[in-house]
Amino acid sequence: MRYMLIEAVTSGMIIGKDIYDANDSILLCQGKRLSELNVTRLRELGYAGIYIQDNLTRDIRIDDILSPEIRSEACQSIRNFDLDEAKKVAEAIVERILSAESVSIDMVDLKTFDSYTYQHSVNVAVLATIVGMGMGFSADKLKELCIAGMFHDMGKLEVPAEILNKPSKLTTEEYDIIKKHPQKSYDLLADRFELSSNVRMGVLCHHENEDGSGYPRGLTGDKINIFAKILHVVDVYDALTSKRSYKKAYACSEALEYLMGGTATLFDEKVVDVFMKYVPIYPKGMQVLLSDGRKGVIVRNNHISSLRPVVRMVDGLDIDLTDMHRYSTLTIVCQANEDTATPEEIAQAEQERWQIQGH
Repeated sequence: MRYMLIEAVTSGMIIGKDIYDANDSILLCQGKRLSELNVTRLRELGYAGIYIQDNLTRDIRIDDILSPEIRSEACQSIRNFDLDEAKKVAEAIVERILSAESVSIDMVDLKTFDSYTYQHSVNVAVLATIVGMGMGFSADKLKELCIAGMFHDMGKLEVPAEILNKPSKLTTEEYDIIKKHPQKSYDLLADRFELSSNVRMGVLCHHENEDGSGYPRGLTGDKINIFAKILHVVDVYDALTSKRSYKKAYACSEALEYLMGGTATLFDEKVVDVFMKYVPIYPKGMQVLLSDGRKGVIVRNNHISSLRPVVRMVDGLDIDLTDMHRYSTLTIVCQANEDTATPEEIAQAEQERWQIQGH
């Protein structure tokens, strides 16, 4: 299967992976042929793209780290603010990640506008847990980090939807309301004494920047809790790669370049380095444009060089870009069918929206 941006999806295409609605119910099943009405509805709901089946990419399997059942349970525990259930979910997530033969974030998450808050929190929890694993955290510490990820944005539920989803630049007053959400999230967890200070401080400080330009406390470097440093990186990555009412979904490669460009000023360098080991620049099934003008689909990534994966051309030929004898001058330019953005352009767009560099 392959991932297609929603703008390129047309009727007659066959769905490659189940598509879920904001209530975690199946909206469209794998194997269904799309109608014009289906395509229109998916665009209205805010999907950035979907997976489709075709003969060229039939053998490319793309699996989510979480089963649909665990993902649904995680969303429900966040929606209901059920900490006891969240602990069970966190245990399942950590067990799944630690028991996997290899961990790579190949699947592009399919979110609607309405499901964003909960799906985003689950993604942050999963990504944070993977980074924590890469940093050598114990299983118990990983569970705590996972819970922090699940509830890091609870305070946003108290922010009016018309502010959160405002398509234009926020006013100073609106942005001040947004900036209160980490404190609100912290306050919701403050009386849960079974939660460690790492969880609470991770939630409170996940918008702090390394150079002190973040909020709510303007902390710098070593004064920022390690959970917060991890949550900051994965939160920004998932937000950038998600489509919202006020912005497009940036390509994974663009989001990663933005993170790398922000190390030492916005993000902790070690956390970004670990994150880069597990998140491919071009995930499996992604359509890409090569430097010779041809388009292809990512078949698999190479651990030797994430910039040189195996790419399948439209004639079915697989090209391994690590073969420098044959393809030394051939490179991937960008994700196909996508207007590319530089880190500077992303930073400018984020600054215009949030009135700061990064968010």
